Amino acid sequence: MLGTAAWASGASRRTIDIYHQSGNSVSYPSIASIIESLAETSLEEARKIVRTRPHALAYDNINLSTSIFVEQTTNTPNKVQSGTFPIVYELFNANPDDMKLEPMISRLKNSSPLKMTDLRLRKETLESFNIQSSINIVEILFKYAKGFEYLKNHPLFKHPERRVLPKGHKTKFYCLRANTIEEASIQGNILVHDNIYRDQLKIDPDDPILNTQAIPTINDQLTNARIRGAQVMRAQDVSNYERRLIFQISFGLFHLVMNFIWGLLQNHRGTINDLGSLSHFFVVLEKTRLGGEHPDYHTLLSALTQIVEGLLLNAWRTECGLASLGDYAASKPSPEDVLQKANTILKKYATPECKQEYAGDPPKEHDNHLPSSSTTAPESNSKPDNVHANVVLLTRDLLYVIELVNSISAGDFGRVEDILPDLACMFRGAGSNNYSTEILHLLFNMKEIWTPEFA
Repeated sequence: MLGTAAWASGASRRTIDIYHQSGNSVSYPSIASIIESLAETSLEEARKIVRTRPHALAYDNINLSTSIFVEQTTNTPNKVQSGTFPIVYELFNANPDDMKLEPMISRLKNSSPLKMTDLRLRKETLESFNIQSSINIVEILFKYAKGFEYLKNHPLFKHPERRVLPKGHKTKFYCLRANTIEEASIQGNILVHDNIYRDQLKIDPDDPILNTQAIPTINDQLTNARIRGAQVMRAQDVSNYERRLIFQISFGLFHLVMNFIWGLLQNHRGTINDLGSLSHFFVVLEKTRLGGEHPDYHTLLSALTQIVEGLLLNAWRTECGLASLGDYAASKPSPEDVLQKANTILKKYATPECKQEYAGDPPKEHDNHLPSSSTTAPESNSKPDNVHANVVLLTRDLLYVIELVNSISAGDFGRVEDILPDLACMFRGAGSNNYSTEILHLLFNMKEIWTPEFA
């Protein structure tokens, strides 16, 4: 943590190799010296990158536990030491001319607020999401049903690339020293920034590097809120660095997914007696430890994935027109037929109707040859099919989860950007106003503040 990025370089690695080859154990003073060397080497590399290339910054809180047997006296350490762990990243394809801060400040002064029309998907992005979701539905069929091996590598089932990183690309990063400053406050974040750039990277606050170049910083929502608070609090300070205007803020995608599935859990939880609710499905699947407001991320994501896969497999079984999915595979359907059925499933089982039909609705005059006098009023006990409607809504929402996770795994942020307006509305509907606002900030920056090259 104090310098892992430097592990594969320099004399420190050779020293350890020599100790291993000789069969001797490394003494504590030697280990402490090696760790110090690793940390300093990583810092030196970070200093070079910050001064010569565009970079991004990320940091988060860290809690280090000491032994539970430590006696708590005035001269002993606390059982838990809190602090902050920062990392510097090289930016892919970044041009220093595109990182200039003044054009962004100028655009901010002349910007206009977002409108509701900015949250409507364009035809291009809507078509892209429909295609990606149809392919996701096909992949679920191929995952569980045997006999479709001849179709798995067909070009029709490859996700169209929107803005994907090159194959094999790995972002270079440089670990800085963990500090003992807690970043859960506005003042704490200000101190963290000074520790990073003044103390560790040895850059003077008046240096043009810290006043003319934008620095993307990607963090969780709480940290981003504190940085914005620092920008407001220091709006009248003496330089772009002291005003913290150099930081261009975005959210981490892991935190986005985690808070998204927590929001969906609250929307669809229901009770075990509500057919089609998540609580009902959890009982059917014998899932536990999901009763809290914020259950474990991996446990919840696994459960939601199994639920949506089961719902879609049932839809496949209904739509294939045969007794089983095995029979459908044995019929050797064409790629076009499979994709067409996936698109039908998307529209029929994952697209809510604008109007919920009632079981006892009378025939409509324009739809029937019956005279108007023969129409009868609906029965008083007629009720909408709420179970079906809720399952459709649940399937629709979980398909967003599938697309979000798959696009992040593929390194294709263009696919994520396609659904950001929808995600903002869904977060707001789930009561997660903070992340809805985070997405609106990002959309606003991409539309009004950042130059297209920077965005």
